[in-house]
Amino acid sequence: MKIKIEEAKRKDINHILRLAKEFTNFLHKLDDYYQTWAGGARKYKKWLLRNFSKKNFKTLIAKTDKDGIIAYGIATIQKPRSLTIYIKFKKFGFIEVIYVKEKFRKKGIGRKIFNKFLKWFILHNIKVIELTVHVKNKFGIAAWKKYGFFEHYKGMRKEL
Repeated sequence: MKIKIEEAKRKDINHILRLAKEFTNFLHKLDDYYQTWAGGARKYKKWLLRNFSKKNFKTLIAKTDKDGIIAYGIATIQKPRSLTIYIKFKKFGFIEVIYVKEKFRKKGIGRKIFNKFLKWFILHNIKVIELTVHVKNKFGIAAWKKYGFFEHYKGMRKEL
């Protein structure tokens, strides 16, 4: 199976949204703090379309000839804001999501998407990359640690 990683095009957005639905529902199963796809689909599509062509926004897809799009990733270059205002860099990379369909996991697809993002960040002189991962997402935590990420702060919440 030959897997191709490439920059997403506008024609790929509906396929990306189908994968985003899987990812959103996965998050909701981990923690009902996250809304289901039904609750967030319109907002996500609007966010994706608004940012898709921006220079600081990169969307990649993985696809095969047989199965079509099987994974996607979104990364951004951001300026410090709120808590990140204290970091010493003028800009940083942020991985919004890398999601691989379940039957294609553990085949190095997420790593390939991450490596393309890494090249993009280096090209833009980014010195640090951040991301968030849910504490119950053991598979995600293990993958990010394999890629060299480490915990550096804990996010907390209180429901009222």
